Amino acid sequence: MKAIIMAAGKGSRISDKIGGIPKSTLPLLDGTPILRRSVSNMIACGIEPIICVGYQKDKIYETLEGLPVKYYENPFYLITNNIASLWFAREEVGNDDLILTSADLYYPYTFLEKLLESRAELSMIVDSARIESGDFYFHVNAAGSILEYGPDTPLERRDYEYMGLIKVGRACTDRVRALIETYIETGKYDRYFEDMIISLNQEQGMPIDFIDVCGDFWREFDFFEDYEIILNYERGKLGNVK
Repeated sequence: MKAIIMAAGKGSRISDKIGGIPKSTLPLLDGTPILRRSVSNMIACGIEPIICVGYQKDKIYETLEGLPVKYYENPFYLITNNIASLWFAREEVGNDDLILTSADLYYPYTFLEKLLESRAELSMIVDSARIESGDFYFHVNAAGSILEYGPDTPLERRDYEYMGLIKVGRACTDRVRALIETYIETGKYDRYFEDMIISLNQEQGMPIDFIDVCGDFWREFDFFEDYEIILNYERGKLGNVK
């Protein structure tokens, strides 16, 4: 099992408030950077972490110093989206099960366990408790097909909020690699890795196992307020320890 973590972007919506450092290097209450926590959890699950870097890559290296990780650099991070980062790491997309995710996520170890338990070729962590307050939604059917998706999905048809963790089984990594190559060859540098999963589902008929964490705490941190919410959650956890 491998995991490719997208950590190349600048994070412009939060950058000015955190001194311009990569947002994934922000510390938690115990001083552990958020990205180091995620990578350490992956290693504990037996997952090999692969990091796509770009913006302030030396800061990422420093954050993960001493951990057994592999790096690939996207030198065009300012003008591309994460499909380009994935292209630079494409040799890792092969004969192993693969997790695709981003560096700007805070989530519990149990999410990885749930993902690893799935036997589907495409699996995705989602949250049915966030359909009114999220950013990206899915309307799905019982067969694992996406019927509608995106931030503009009407409330009455929102089944899940997308969380940001996807697993691709080894039986379809060849298809994923082919899509990566196609997007780059056709100049679609603005695409995201999620676009490939949606394409595999809608155009190639591959069902998705939607794993609902239903209100368990997680956060994608695009804004400084998101970081504050994470710290407040950690303070609450400490306050519950007697």
